[in-house]
Amino acid sequence: MKVYLLSAAGVIFLSVVVSLLIPEGKLHKSIMFIMRLICIFVLIQPVAGIFKIGGGDGDSAQKENFIDYTYVSSVYSEHQSGELEKLIKKDFGIEVVCSIKVEHIDGNFKVTEMEVALAQNNAKLIDEIYAYLIKLGYINITVYAQST
Repeated sequence: MKVYLLSAAGVIFLSVVVSLLIPEGKLHKSIMFIMRLICIFVLIQPVAGIFKIGGGDGDSAQKENFIDYTYVSSVYSEHQSGELEKLIKKDFGIEVVCSIKVEHIDGNFKVTEMEVALAQNNAKLIDEIYAYLIKLGYINITVYAQST
């Protein structure tokens, strides 16, 4: 936002300076028309960004600065962990603690690893939950019994 305000102020200031330096006449009118167009384009730049007008590689690099993918990944990880705990409780009737790690890779959020901790040591149940998670499409799965 600071960069936008500085560029807008700079263009307007440049327009005023040019209007004072150019002598009156046909050239003055033409140059002032061009300077006004430049001012309008600079002032509507944020609106153009909303509608993806003039998008290019510079826009994607600028968007990278506005989004904290680490924070978004952590929120997404917490949400997915909570939802998986609810799903396992519903399907297996047991309380578990899930920890899903989500990372932003190549423009997408992907689950990179997950852990499920059971309160009791039941090898059959651990195998069933592991198979269940594979069927759901998870990768890098660790299912274990918590030590007491």
